[in-house]
Amino acid sequence: MTSFLFRVIAFTGNEDSRKFFLEGELTLNNIKSFGENFLEDNLKPFYKSDPIPETNDEDVKIVVGNNFDEIVLDESKDVLLEIYASWCGHCQALEPTYNKLAKHLRGIDSLVIAKMDGTTNEHPRAKSDGFPTLLFFPAGNKSFDPITVDTDRTVKAFYKFLKQHAAIPFKLQKPESTQKPESTQESSNQDLKDEL
Repeated sequence: MTSFLFRVIAFTGNEDSRKFFLEGELTLNNIKSFGENFLEDNLKPFYKSDPIPETNDEDVKIVVGNNFDEIVLDESKDVLLEIYASWCGHCQALEPTYNKLAKHLRGIDSLVIAKMDGTTNEHPRAKSDGFPTLLFFPAGNKSFDPITVDTDRTVKAFYKFLKQHAAIPFKLQKPESTQKPESTQESSNQDLKDEL
């Protein structure tokens, strides 16, 4: 005798396209209760998420569905988020520029440069029309829709966009006096200043 695994799913099918899974045993009462709760909008939607990274100390922070609120919706930070797909050629072409931008800005505590794989992670605030999608979430203003970043894909253009839209003003950090004169941060800042 063949055994089948069944899963009951409810799907809104409209613009927000939320999915809901029936948890627990597949009984008539559970299905009825699930349907009623779905119609009354009393269910918690399901969103895909990769595992939360054990460490996230690179210049570009890794966002997944389950840490999106903690990183992107942190009201004390201005956040630039790239939603990408690993197979996307435009995303691969953008990566060196995006990494360079994050490296230049890593000393600014109020600013987060982040990326999320849009093929394996979902969040209701991370809407993309294609890959890559760049969204800016200003500090203190996370309840509103993010700003879609529509600028040249250069370090200089991204920097100017961030200077213009950041809710918390920032400037490039000067190297600490304890660092060597040719430190990575100093040369990184000089590189950005040369580009600007």
